[in-house]
Amino acid sequence: MSASTGSTAGTIRRLVFSLVPLVVLLASAELLLRWLDWPAVTPGSSFEHNEPYWITDPDLRKQPFAHREVDGSFLVSTDHQGLRAPLHQLEKPNGVTRLLFLGCSTTFGWGVDDQESYPAVLESIISERGHEDVQVINGGQPGYTSFQGLWFYKNIARRYRPDLVFFTYVVQDARKAAYTDRSQALLSRDARFLKDHLFYRARTYLATRFLIDSYRVRAKERSEGDQGSVCRVPQAEYVSNIREMVELTRQDGARLVLFGFPLEREGYTRQHRRLLRIAAEEIGLPFLDLQPDMEALSRQETLYFPKDRGHANARGNAVIAQKLYQFLEKARLLKGADSDP
Repeated sequence: MSASTGSTAGTIRRLVFSLVPLVVLLASAELLLRWLDWPAVTPGSSFEHNEPYWITDPDLRKQPFAHREVDGSFLVSTDHQGLRAPLHQLEKPNGVTRLLFLGCSTTFGWGVDDQESYPAVLESIISERGHEDVQVINGGQPGYTSFQGLWFYKNIARRYRPDLVFFTYVVQDARKAAYTDRSQALLSRDARFLKDHLFYRARTYLATRFLIDSYRVRAKERSEGDQGSVCRVPQAEYVSNIREMVELTRQDGARLVLFGFPLEREGYTRQHRRLLRIAAEEIGLPFLDLQPDMEALSRQETLYFPKDRGHANARGNAVIAQKLYQFLEKARLLKGADSDP
């Protein structure tokens, strides 16, 4: 053995031995935390929802949903998987192009009847223009962020075999909360989340995230308004979710389109919209943000509910659908997922 080889081996041995105390410390901390069952969800935890993942009830037929912010109700129909109308069978017919819209209640069509949501109106417009072999799948679920959206696509939506997938998450992702959606899944030790993220089973990692979020909550309480709270999906995680969705859709032979659903006013969604635009430019994805157009138009006519300015009314959904169709035609995306924009 040469002197240099012996020196290298000695260095490696010293490095290994130096790591032993750290490994013992981490293992001891992990065992102690598991024995104490800490951290654990405490009563009254300020989670945004009761659980990290949820889906609208399946097989609804014109079920009245109360619009809490506005007097009255709207009618909702869903398929076997809990996806709202327009209703289509899970198996894609031969020769059909499918457009899947992933989003929150704004895509679901909160406040309007089945045929008035922008995915339903868009399908009608596409059919009227002679594209009878195109189906629109409404993958909007009330309250969803891109965190739930990834899980939803992996476990349900991809089974519809879409050709174009529209990533419309921005409204809920940018909302402020005491805990991020990912932190809720960690703290509640949701089995569905841990199944796909084995590393997060480590209690030491969970404790670290818990302490970080606890600090953020205290900072929120000391701040004025909501300046100290965190976004449900922080900006770094938002970009990561977009990139993961790109990979998932590519694996399925589909094409991802980024669509920033427009509110009556841009407001708190400004930074996430900027990230959506930057991601589209850097990755090379078709991109549409109707925010400027809808802000201008909503000053001329009522396109959103007066007491719920985040959700478009029937007229607003119709305008959004028409502009989506114009975008699809201009980008030649109705020619198929492999068309050049």
